[in-house]
Parts: sequence; C-alpha cells; structure tokens
Amino acid sequence: MDKNSSPSPTSHFLKEVTEQISYKPLRPSIRQELESHIQDRMEDYESQGLSPKEAEAQALRCMGDAAAIGTRLNEVHKLQKAPLLTAATALLLLTGLAFAIFMQWRPVQIGNRFIYYIMGVALLILVALHGYPLLIRYRKILVLSVCPLYLAARAGIFLLSEYHGYVIGNSTIAYCAILLSAPVITVILYCSRLHKRQFLITASLCAGIWMLLVYTSCLQLYDTVPIMSLLSMLATLCYMARNSVFSGKRHAPCIGFLAGLVLIGSPVLLTGTGRNNAAAFLSPQSAVHSTWDDTYNGILIQELLSKTPLTHGLELSAEKMMEYGSGAWYFESRDFRQVGLDITGTRTVRRQLELHEVSNALWEQGYMPRYLQYHAGNVTLWDILPIHYYNNYIIAVAILLFGWIPGLFLVGGIGLFYLILFSCIGRIRGLLASSLGFCCSQCLLWQGVFYVLGNFGYQYGQFPNMPLLSEGRLSIMLNLLLLGLIFSAYRFDHVTEEPVNYTPVPSP
Repeated sequence: MDKNSSPSPTSHFLKEVTEQISYKPLRPSIRQELESHIQDRMEDYESQGLSPKEAEAQALRCMGDAAAIGTRLNEVHKLQKAPLLTAATALLLLTGLAFAIFMQWRPVQIGNRFIYYIMGVALLILVALHGYPLLIRYRKILVLSVCPLYLAARAGIFLLSEYHGYVIGNSTIAYCAILLSAPVITVILYCSRLHKRQFLITASLCAGIWMLLVYTSCLQLYDTVPIMSLLSMLATLCYMARNSVFSGKRHAPCIGFLAGLVLIGSPVLLTGTGRNNAAAFLSPQSAVHSTWDDTYNGILIQELLSKTPLTHGLELSAEKMMEYGSGAWYFESRDFRQVGLDITGTRTVRRQLELHEVSNALWEQGYMPRYLQYHAGNVTLWDILPIHYYNNYIIAVAILLFGWIPGLFLVGGIGLFYLILFSCIGRIRGLLASSLGFCCSQCLLWQGVFYVLGNFGYQYGQFPNMPLLSEGRLSIMLNLLLLGLIFSAYRFDHVTEEPVNYTPVPSP
C-alpha cells in the first residue's frame, strides 16, 4: 500500500478500538481477532451482491462504535489490582518487623532483619510485575534449570560458609527447595497434562526427584517441610482435577494423586523421626523427658497461656517465674534429675571453672541441669520463655504480654490475610494461573497452620516460619516469591493466554 494513501476505514476502526486497550502487549491479538471477524462479515455481504467497499462499510456499521467496543474490551482485558491483599501484606510485614524491634533485639539483628525485608519486598514487586508472563514464556527453560540452580545454590552457600564465614546451612536451602518444589511440579504437570503417557512419565520423574531431594537434604532437621510440601501438592492436584485440568472423570485423578503422594510420603511418617514427631504432636506430655525438649516448650507455653487473663498480660511473682525458668513446676514431682543450675556471676575465670566442674559432675550423675542466667531479683518473662520465642512464639508472646483478646486479634488478622488471599485466587479464570496461585497459597497456608498450632503447644517436628510475620533470612525471600507469583497470576489473568498452543501475535 502506498504510504501517502489514507488508511482504510477498517484500519482506522481497528486503531481506534485498540487505543482503548490499556495493556499494550494485548493490542495485536485483539486487533487480529477483530480484523478476522470483520473480514468474515465482509465475505458474507459480498456473497449477497455488495461491492467490497459497501461490504466493508456495512460490516463496520454492524460492529458499532469503535471507542465503545474498545472500552468494553478493556474492562474485560486489563491488568487486575489487589488493593486489599496488598494492604494485608504490608500490615503483616510491618507487624513482624515491629515485633522484632519490640522483643529487645540488638540493633545489629534489627538492621540485618530490615535489610532482608527490603530485599524480599523488592523481589515481591519484581515478581508481581513480571513473574507470570516470564514464567509462561520461559517455562521450558525454567523446568530444565531447576536442578542445576538448586545444586549451584548449595555449592554457593558452602563456599560462602567455608571461606567467608557467612553461615546459611544446607538445611535452610533444603527447606526452601522442598517447599518451592510444589509450584514447580504444578507447572510441569500442567504442561504435560494433554498427553497421558507423557503425563505419567513426567509425574513419575517428579516423584523420584522429590524423594531424592527430601531424603538427601537434612531431613532430620527440617522434617516438617516435606509434610507441608506433600499437603500443598495434594490439595493443588485435587483442585486441578476439580477444575477439569486433567482429562477423565474428576474423582479418578484425585484417587490416583492421593495414592501416589501417600506412597512417596510414607517414609516421612514411617521413619523413627516421623513416628516420634507424630506422637509428640498428638500427646506432647508423653514425649517430655527434659527441659531441653521441644515438647517441654509446648507444655510450658500451654501452662503460661492457661494463666493469662483475657484483657491484660500475664502477671507472675518472682518465685513462680523461677519455678517456670528452672522447670521445677513440672519436674519436681516427676523427675528429680531435672535441676536448675545458677550460672550468674561467671565473668571471672575461676567462677567459670567451678561451674564447669559442677555441671560435669551433675551430668555424670545422671542429672540434666538447666542453666539459669538470672535469679529471683532480676528474672523477667523473657528469661523463662523458650529460647527462640522471638521467632517461634510470636502469637503466644503477644497473648502473654497483652492478654487473650488482643492476641486473638492477631490470630484473626492472620486468618483475614489468608481469607483475602484465597478470595483473590478464586477470581482467577486461567487454568494455569489459578493452579499456580492455589499451590503457592497452599505453601503459605500450611506454614501458617503448623506455626499457629506450635504457638498453642502442638508442635510437629521443627518450627516452620510464619509467612511475613516471623521470617528467616532466606525464608522471607521464599515466601515473598510465592506471594509475588500469586499477585502476578492474578494481575495478568485477563491479559495472558494459556501457554498450551499459544503463539504470540506479532505487532503490525
């Protein structure tokens, strides 16, 4: 066409329509779809005897006003915002940072936490703005690079800890990798769902890689995370079957997924550690042997919570706090070997040597001393709480400090966050987007469930992190990555095609 010639009425119409579309990458596909529709109508009118120009004019008249069409299309195909979820996320993050400052952390620790919060929020924003489209475009590269990235991360952490003294244990990497495996497997299974044989092979490979990852990744330290990963995958696969992502009847895939996950997860529960964790979770008192046990921490928290009033914090005498601090309140009538050992005033070398000899003598005699760095004159609530109360027991500490009603407001705020999260996921229409968002939300949910149960004395295995509220250096990056994927899937749901058989439309 001559560049000096005026544009055709159809081109002018399509330009006016696409100018109303706010998400520019979507304009070419909408233009192509409308142009095809106009061409079909023109062919119909030409077959009725109209000339090409008359057929074009008639087709455009039947289409209606270009600006109105574009506005309606923009309402359907536009980036979505989640202001409520954004506000809830910001509120929980600020609450977690406020607790870290309030619980008498040192300035260095607060600064370290603040740096990782900034990095995590930056990752959240980056993934929310670009994550889902990049996932669709580079999904094959992502699948092939998962294992090399994990091995590279473990090697990098080893080098940092070995040569620079920067310690992040392999167990922390394993925690993140096992939990992140659930959304990765979700994407892999979705992309192979249309071919039954390929799907079965892919599912078997994913199960094998997951088991290799779990049983070679410090399972004895983080034996809670495989359970959370399995629960997340089971819930997600049943959700995908309910949404008819897989071919066949809805209940058949659910039964198969349940059987498969029980098969690969049974060693987690059948090992000695797994059985002990289950027994300690169901009956904490039966698993208490000393003041060093996690189950003792759960029993102590339950005892303190039972004495906390509704409207104000726990008030105890110094003598009572010393009983709780030494463990005498529980073991005095149960096990005489559990004793408290005063180690205050150990600044001199002579005093340290004396206490060392006393401690060794007690251990040799079968006693299990609990070291007390305080006495009745200066004991506080912080002294008698479990050692990692500032991370593991934020909810319980809030109740102990302010009473049950304010503490339950915090629990309600956490529940409201998850309610808003799942309401956003429920509005996602795309099959992959909704499946990915649901899986990420399950990973966040089960961490919260196990964390809340632990705060009321029912701890399974090692404590997980509470997303956004109680985080570690790497876990905050992991959880904000998961949350960013949910934001991104929701944001691009109305403007991004499903990846199967999708080919981008080039700009004209």
